[in-house]
Amino acid sequence: MIGLDRFGRVSLVLLILLLSKGVLARQMTPDRPNVLWITCEDISPYLGSYGFAQAHTPNLDRLAKRSIQYSHAFANAPVCAVARATILSGMYASTTGTHQMRTRVQLPEQIPAYPKILREAGYYCTNNSKKDYNSNFINDPDLWDESSNDAHYKNREEAQPFFAVFNLTVTHESQLNEERIQSYVENGMIPEKPRIDPADIELPPYHPDLPEIREDWARFHDLITLMDAQVGELLEELEAAGLAENTVVFFYSDHGGQLSRSKRYIYNVGTQVPMMVHLPEKWEHLSPLPSGSVDESLVSFVDLAPTLLSITGCDIPTIMQGRSFLGKESTESPDFVHFFRDRMAERYDFSRAVTDGKDYYIRNFMPHRPRGRDSRYGYQVQANWRAYEAAYEAGNTNEVQSQFYEPKPHEQFFDTEADPWQVDNLVEQPASKARVKSLSKELDRWMVETRDVGLIPEPMFHELVGTGKKHATLYEYAQSKDYQIRKILKAAKAATADKAGHLLKYLKRNDPIIRYWGAYGVFLHPDQSDRIQNSLRAMIREDESAANRIMAAQALGVCGDPEAAFEAIMKEANATDNGYVLLQALNAFQYSYTDDRLKLEDWQHFKEKEFAEGDPGAELGYPQRIIDDAIALFPKRRKVY
Repeated sequence: MIGLDRFGRVSLVLLILLLSKGVLARQMTPDRPNVLWITCEDISPYLGSYGFAQAHTPNLDRLAKRSIQYSHAFANAPVCAVARATILSGMYASTTGTHQMRTRVQLPEQIPAYPKILREAGYYCTNNSKKDYNSNFINDPDLWDESSNDAHYKNREEAQPFFAVFNLTVTHESQLNEERIQSYVENGMIPEKPRIDPADIELPPYHPDLPEIREDWARFHDLITLMDAQVGELLEELEAAGLAENTVVFFYSDHGGQLSRSKRYIYNVGTQVPMMVHLPEKWEHLSPLPSGSVDESLVSFVDLAPTLLSITGCDIPTIMQGRSFLGKESTESPDFVHFFRDRMAERYDFSRAVTDGKDYYIRNFMPHRPRGRDSRYGYQVQANWRAYEAAYEAGNTNEVQSQFYEPKPHEQFFDTEADPWQVDNLVEQPASKARVKSLSKELDRWMVETRDVGLIPEPMFHELVGTGKKHATLYEYAQSKDYQIRKILKAAKAATADKAGHLLKYLKRNDPIIRYWGAYGVFLHPDQSDRIQNSLRAMIREDESAANRIMAAQALGVCGDPEAAFEAIMKEANATDNGYVLLQALNAFQYSYTDDRLKLEDWQHFKEKEFAEGDPGAELGYPQRIIDDAIALFPKRRKVY
């Protein structure tokens, strides 16, 4: 150290150490983009950038011009909690058991959650503020650095990269109710009269031409414009903070919607969403396409977590089922996107679908359930639902419009280019046969490969898994050899296609899930022969599963012995301390057409039932929805078929 005194030599050594530490720190924490994740709720691609002529979405249209816009982006489920459960883990909710709307499923430790991975990589992760994850992740304290209405990336450490979710709720279906709309008007957030004249709304062919429906459509577009303004504020805030040049911005809706026959339903209008990703110049290399491009590849919500991890330089867990569509781990577009629809609040259903972006195939495993007889929530919050139902019941809907309130075909096939509203079922057309067969085979492959747990009746979950049982969680059970999914899928498909007599063999199988589908098939294809009735009575007496006893009783109700069916369902409803068993029993009263035997005091008794401590079925309150609805209507009955 020639020419330096002792103080100078010490200072130089300290400087070298500090510089070396800085180099080491940069090597350990490489430059990574921030991510601003803006989500809205319940909209299909009704934006100007997607070609919707009546849209007024200037902020999103400007964002689209400097983003990659995805023309074939889909939610794998047409409802929020199930869609979010899929996003969180990068795994299909139908694999993890988070596929019902809503539920509280215990997941094993190996199920990933992308915020935890990002936090481990040094990201400051905030959620503002919805946490519909359908599982124990809802209350996991390690999931987010902040999760609240005040959560914000500005609270991070200096120079710390961030991942920030802002969930905009103004387009949620609940915001279309009269009081909310009036509040928005009074606060100057939307115009006093709809921006689009309701008379100028081009209605989808499934909606009858009614003033309430036109008004709700027009106000829906006002709410989309309001949401667009909120997006603009978030982008301006990012720019003002000097962070825009290092922040990747995602925008998408949590599923399609939101008027009747969209949200909750497994059609394009329930599943297809607007999605765009803005990559600032520094990070444009993460996409093979330049800004302003339209990407026509197939993208779905199961892909979001892997993509996020790819662009932030994190390892993608091999257990994730999606693919990355950006970044160093990106892969080519898949051939198909798959969809699932199960219980919607208080009403059970089970449908699966697959699309290649043009052809769209749906299999309805419970075709007896009309779509429009689902949860009553839509009717409570939107006038268009009530007007639609009244028009149907008055005989004022045409054939296409009436489909919503009638039993579903067990298969549907649509050409979404020629029929974007999916009202013309081509499944029986000779020209469609080969494609229907091909897509049906693909759906089978996917259900088996992903170990789809939708085949398991929800009230049976607690019988199959839990503390002290062979399998602690539904996921672990479904991944084991005990879940005979190929045989179960065969039985479930047979239930919709075969005659009752052909299904009796399933009632004697060792597997309780197969027995369930056998009983359901008999219900679907009623037969009043002594052979059928005696088999159902034996199942009611002897089956170890409450779910199966109830389904056998439901079948018996339509196969010639409604009195015995009613007594059996009543016995199960009174005996159970499990909310999901009660929910199935209440549905069974109505679908066996035996609910006319229930007195007002019976409904009151169900309302006052006590459940096992911590019972998730009771926690969610779905049996109470049916009970309260029945009490309010009494002595009239709710028509659900």
